[in-house]
Amino acid sequence: MTVLTAAKLRYLLTVAELSSPFGGGESRRVRCIDIAVRLGVARPSACRMLESLCREGLLSRSREEGVRLSPAGESALGERLSQYRKLACCFRSHPGLSEFDASEAAMALVTSAPERTVKVLTEKLP
Repeated sequence: MTVLTAAKLRYLLTVAELSSPFGGGESRRVRCIDIAVRLGVARPSACRMLESLCREGLLSRSREEGVRLSPAGESALGERLSQYRKLACCFRSHPGLSEFDASEAAMALVTSAPERTVKVLTEKLP
């Protein structure tokens, strides 16, 4: 079983967010630079982490499709992805938060708060 650190979880959730827009629609090709910009990290740092996640089997990467969650990555995220999406939608409905800030707040909760806390919070959301 793969242990997901907060950093790994953040990268996996970012790949999921960038490749599958919330409103549905077509999947997008995600590149290392896209992830680096979204997370506010240097491109070489993002590329190293993505390579590590590929070696662990959590991501797949190709020139044609870019970076994607692998089946093992989707499984490792489990309900964390749906929790993140619920929280992000909740925060996005707040008129004082930008879409980016709403995503960041959801990301911070899902990656930093204890799993049980996140579960209790998201069970109360529609």
